[in-house]
Amino acid sequence: MSDTTPASVEPGDARREVERLRQELRDLRIMYENTVEHGTIIEDELEEKNLRINSLLALMRTYVPSQVYDSIETGKLTPQLTHKRRKLTMFFSDIVGFTNVTDTLEPETLSALLNEYLTQMSSLAGVYGGTVDKFIGDAIVVFFGDPQFIDDETHAKNCVRMAVEMLERTKLLSAKWREAGAADGLSVRIGINTGYCTVGNFGSEARMDYTIIGGEVNLTARLEKIADPNSIFISEHTYALVQDLVEVEGPRLVEVKGIHVPVRVYKLVGLKTEAAARASLYAEFGNGFQLRQLYYEPGSATPRERAALLEDLHKAISFIEKK
Repeated sequence: MSDTTPASVEPGDARREVERLRQELRDLRIMYENTVEHGTIIEDELEEKNLRINSLLALMRTYVPSQVYDSIETGKLTPQLTHKRRKLTMFFSDIVGFTNVTDTLEPETLSALLNEYLTQMSSLAGVYGGTVDKFIGDAIVVFFGDPQFIDDETHAKNCVRMAVEMLERTKLLSAKWREAGAADGLSVRIGINTGYCTVGNFGSEARMDYTIIGGEVNLTARLEKIADPNSIFISEHTYALVQDLVEVEGPRLVEVKGIHVPVRVYKLVGLKTEAAARASLYAEFGNGFQLRQLYYEPGSATPRERAALLEDLHKAISFIEKK
């Protein structure tokens, strides 16, 4: 049996080895601290860039219709000068007598009123799934059926529902316009048409616009121009898709600029689903009665609307006098 002994280590060598290891440890700590600090700097830069990107995306969303933005974000829509033929329901509206209003109100006041109006109208377009094509001064262009397609009937009905609610919202805003100095308040004309047009990116490689062109687009604009104040004119093509939803007056044959034959149009009176609720503004209950909130515009109310309003008001007055 033989004894084995470890190699002898001199004390000086051991101290030098310990010092070397300590130095390596210090170097490692410095490297670690530098790495952590560098990583923190990178994280801060990434966070800053993410915030910047999100800010730019939010800004982009305010300039691009939400449906178009979503299609770009998901890659369904590419930045190329492409277009397609598609059946759409198109909506045009503008403010009646807006030129006169601009001569009456101060620019700051008019800008505030117009922005509030456009904000509320574009919000309703988003609710009903419409693509806001553009604002042309006080005019609004919206279309249904692209880039998100459901079916022709759904798009037409959503457009009509949107238009009816826009008209109601306009009546509510009218009082504020009068208070601001617009003597005639706020009233609009609306035209709706369904037909084939060309939709896609138009412009140049550096600057393009996602919009619609074609004869049916022009017809929609003409319907808006001939519409009565605070009224909605729809084409026969739209009426065929929404006739179970709407009450109309007409049809009437009208001559419109740029169209060589008379056009059959309908004036939308209301939605059938709302007919029962609007049949009477007055309802008795218990020992009292309820009178729904009323909106009356002398220039736009139909004879039937005026008659219904007078009848309900007489009922309410009679009820109060008996008590």
